[in-house]
Amino acid sequence: MKNKNTLLTILVTLLLTACSRDEEVIIEALGVDFGYRNGEVILEGDCVDPNQNFAVLVHATMGNFGTLTPREFDVLVNDILYNVTFRGEGTKLIPVELKQGENIARIPGTNHEARLVKNAAPAFERVE
Repeated sequence: MKNKNTLLTILVTLLLTACSRDEEVIIEALGVDFGYRNGEVILEGDCVDPNQNFAVLVHATMGNFGTLTPREFDVLVNDILYNVTFRGEGTKLIPVELKQGENIARIPGTNHEARLVKNAAPAFERVE
């Protein structure tokens, strides 16, 4: 009987401490993409209009429930450092100007990276 009471007391204590513990929500980076400033992602093989306004899209997700603490991510775009803060899952947009040639966006400390090659607009000649 004494063992039963002790076991019951331990079980109730564990349940109460497990329910009252306030865990921190984990926000993780999901990836990075090049896109347009309207939020549209540029997919591999897409034709890109060099006259458009471009952006880098950073995606994040939440891993559990509990107290939400905002999380900042550094993002390098062509070796220029940007910083975005997430207060939940979603996508953040960073307006950027692309350079001619290869453009690289990455989240340091992760394997998330995007590459986009911007070619010069073709020159047109006037035919008379």
